[in-house]
Amino acid sequence: MADERSKVTDDTDEVGLVEKAFLVGLGAATMAKEKAQELAEDLVARGKMSRDQSEGFVNRLLDRTSQAAGTMGFASKKDLDAMHEELTEMKALIASLRPMNETPKEP
Repeated sequence: MADERSKVTDDTDEVGLVEKAFLVGLGAATMAKEKAQELAEDLVARGKMSRDQSEGFVNRLLDRTSQAAGTMGFASKKDLDAMHEELTEMKALIASLRPMNETPKEP
């Protein structure tokens, strides 16, 4: 019985680790978008490009960043969405294996 609990705890720890990695990647993508928008706003403020040009600039910059990340082996949004779905399913499965009176361990 102790071995089974140890296995569930180990699985929970691994799921937590993958979930944290997912969130770090999501945070990095969000930061890249914000920085691209800040750069575009700065260029507009300095008169180096129009507001319309800045929107295209941000989109092109994000596309190039996404392509570069893909060639480096980083996960795409589609990959991350699929992984998130799998994590949700794994968490539900782990929760269903837990005894009713046991509470989940906080990360």
